[in-house]
Amino acid sequence: MIRLNLKLLLNGEEWGEVSYDSVPSLQYVCAENNLEFNLIENTRTIEIWSCLKGKTVWLSITGSTQDVEINMKEQLESFLDPYGIKVSLVEQNTTFNEDDLYMEVSLSGSDGGKPSLYIGLNSRLSSTDFSKILYLYREYIDFKGYKLLSNSHNCAHLKCIVQFKKSEEQLNQLKFLLTNCVLKSFIKNRKTYVIDLNLINLLSVVKNRIPSGIKSAEIKNTAKKTEVISEDEYEQAKLRKRNKKNIPKDPKAEVYFDYNLIPNRKTEKYTLKADFIIKNTGTAVLHNPKICFRVNPPERIEIGGQILPPEMSEIFSVQGEMGAEGWKYSGKDWLEKAYSTGEYWIEPIQDMELHPGETTGIEGIQFTIDNLNEQESSTILGFVLFEDQELQLSSNNKIMITF
Repeated sequence: MIRLNLKLLLNGEEWGEVSYDSVPSLQYVCAENNLEFNLIENTRTIEIWSCLKGKTVWLSITGSTQDVEINMKEQLESFLDPYGIKVSLVEQNTTFNEDDLYMEVSLSGSDGGKPSLYIGLNSRLSSTDFSKILYLYREYIDFKGYKLLSNSHNCAHLKCIVQFKKSEEQLNQLKFLLTNCVLKSFIKNRKTYVIDLNLINLLSVVKNRIPSGIKSAEIKNTAKKTEVISEDEYEQAKLRKRNKKNIPKDPKAEVYFDYNLIPNRKTEKYTLKADFIIKNTGTAVLHNPKICFRVNPPERIEIGGQILPPEMSEIFSVQGEMGAEGWKYSGKDWLEKAYSTGEYWIEPIQDMELHPGETTGIEGIQFTIDNLNEQESSTILGFVLFEDQELQLSSNNKIMITF
């Protein structure tokens, strides 16, 4: 039987034709890479859409004039529309869906110099690594660190606190940065595919190819030109390189709990839901954090959440780009030790690197606490050990419940 070719649409735009026999392969690729696949038999068309299609960004901008607010919204709409992302301003009665992104942009003026930026993240984004994006803008903006936001919203919540001169150049760079932060918030830490980022537009430069004859001539002429730098420029370059090498590697980190206590009157127990946050505040890369939760009294406090027993870590862990991801208890006899000492030791399933400015931690830990007698108390302490750097830290806060 003769099978006619099918028209292929990527993100709503034509991209030639594919054979009918390739349908199963395309379906498989889409399923593996989180892409939306749709076969329309009557029009003999295949539609493939990025996972970004249909997403919504709810934008709230403070500290600026109405003109700047409108201009920024329109520009973000222009940047994000090709991906199928809708941008809307937050209003008084706005309700967020679980897959939306609530993005706050707080702007304030400065006297000059580089703009500065703080990024706030709620628990839905706290494990997302924005460092590569921020590195692109290192010449334009000083990144001051991360802030952990409360979980009052049922969707991802991103807050950008910016202090800048409000020049046109800095405003343009800020729009680029915010667009990249939106894309990262939706894609998170999974691998980015070309279809995610609008294949047609990315490859539109091929329309302006230079004819090969002209191109060869240009290459020959360019090869004859040699860039000459002055002796002062050469010495300054050497000095910058030497200073870069001499930056001391100072291992530091900030560790804390973000938690919420929920009483259960029916069982006379308390449920405590917590995130344990580790932020690299030094200049050295930190490796393989080992976490210890010390509970007291140990026989009255149970721990639960997404932490796996070591024998199950490879089977039931989340699979990322580099294999198994997540956290596991340390040692086969971890439970017996915890009951006898009150210490739960936890480590990453795979080797982990925490670069300067990055944040990691364990989300969704659940402690169940039995009701004690009056004037008695329960405590939960958190510690982190980086053996490679011989660095041991206790959390900035501890959890104490007095009955």
